[in-house]
Amino acid sequence: MSLNRMTWNTALLSAGLMLASCGGTTEDVVAVDASETGTLSAEANSAIYDRARAYAAANPKRDGGSWDQWCGSLMWRFGQLPESSARPSAIEAYRASKIVSTDASKALIGAFHWWDIGAYGHVGADLNGGGGTVFMATRKLAASWGDAIGINSVSGYSSATGARYLGWSMDYAGGRIAGGGGDPIGGGGGGSLPQTTTEQDGIPGVIYYKRIQTVGQRDFGYTGPIDGVTGPQTEKVRVKITARELNKRGTPRTSAQEDGIPGSIYWTRVQTVGRSFGYTGPIDGIPGPNTYTAEHKIAAYAVNRAF
Repeated sequence: MSLNRMTWNTALLSAGLMLASCGGTTEDVVAVDASETGTLSAEANSAIYDRARAYAAANPKRDGGSWDQWCGSLMWRFGQLPESSARPSAIEAYRASKIVSTDASKALIGAFHWWDIGAYGHVGADLNGGGGTVFMATRKLAASWGDAIGINSVSGYSSATGARYLGWSMDYAGGRIAGGGGDPIGGGGGGSLPQTTTEQDGIPGVIYYKRIQTVGQRDFGYTGPIDGVTGPQTEKVRVKITARELNKRGTPRTSAQEDGIPGSIYWTRVQTVGRSFGYTGPIDGIPGPNTYTAEHKIAAYAVNRAF
């Protein structure tokens, strides 16, 4: 699928919907200076930033017209999102997405930021993480890369428009930006992390916990640091990640995937699935040293394949 995506969902077109349109009014045509909207990140740019810059250079206009009011369309085309994620407006896409946090500073590279404004809402893609450099289609830009296409910060756009910030997600109605995204800000995560050897030896370490925290931030609402130091939040996320892997492998299903609380079903499933990871103890739902080792191996298997 090329970056210049011009093929749209036929059903949506025939219905005459304004696919992936944005809130605000078309009278808001004055570009906003960066000094009025907050600062953008001055740190090294990500690969997705470079892709966005190249995309804007190749597509400074949308089908010969302005990108203004077409924020969702920009996300869909630039991100090479699947047909199934197409929605008639940004606010509709927001409702079909999984919000990770309302703290923009915790956003990962490739996250989608959402706002409630006008009838259609607004959305942008985080290029460097942390909400400082967000790719969007609007007249309210700190740096313009074309006709209503460029970047602003989360705080800058919110301040310039009065829009209510709704939070960020890693998906756009179930679709993710093709070929990247997901590295946590502040270092030490995402694609830069090596795999954890806990999958083989069952011994948890810094890399193991960093991977758990990274996946937890992306999938389970973890808001703590990516520092490889375990604590109550990290342990709860670890149980959720393990439970998700257990639930993928059969029944009975454990509710620990949702609440992070291990119970007898959880431990029975750890012991059962643990047979594939070298566990040789009883299947009795009572945890002990061998069960804990199997649990760590299962969690490590899951996080090694999560990114």
